[in-house]
Amino acid sequence: MNNSLSKLQEFEPKLLSNQNLKTLIKVSLLAIVLNFSTSIYSQNPPEFIQEWQPLEEAEFHYDVSYAVVKCSPTSNAQVILNAFDESGSHSKIGFTLDLTDATGNKAQVTIPLFSTKLGDMNISSCESELNSNLKFEVPAGIDAATMKIEITYNTGS
Repeated sequence: MNNSLSKLQEFEPKLLSNQNLKTLIKVSLLAIVLNFSTSIYSQNPPEFIQEWQPLEEAEFHYDVSYAVVKCSPTSNAQVILNAFDESGSHSKIGFTLDLTDATGNKAQVTIPLFSTKLGDMNISSCESELNSNLKFEVPAGIDAATMKIEITYNTGS
């Protein structure tokens, strides 16, 4: 036992030498800086080109609103949707969206049928692929800043 203790005591100073301690501190600081800079970059909020705008509510009490955003400084403008089922009267819902801008350019986007029930709130975002069916890139030729959307609801029936 004494022999094991003396070997440990001989090893301990080498483990905590000034050189090893300096290296440990440098590596730790580098890891902290890299982690901090990565987390700041990844947490940049989207740039809102248009804040949330409500669309016409369906007669069966289904609400949709949209925002136009740039998810990153280098990305193209995207439309993100928020869909809320107030009634639960249809188990599937989809939309046809007619887009126009201030200069008269037009485009149409179809959101295919998806499952819904009373109280469902489906919100798309830049940060998640959840509800990715409710986001799309602003079509080429449409000015994202002046774009307006008209909605036609589709229940598959």
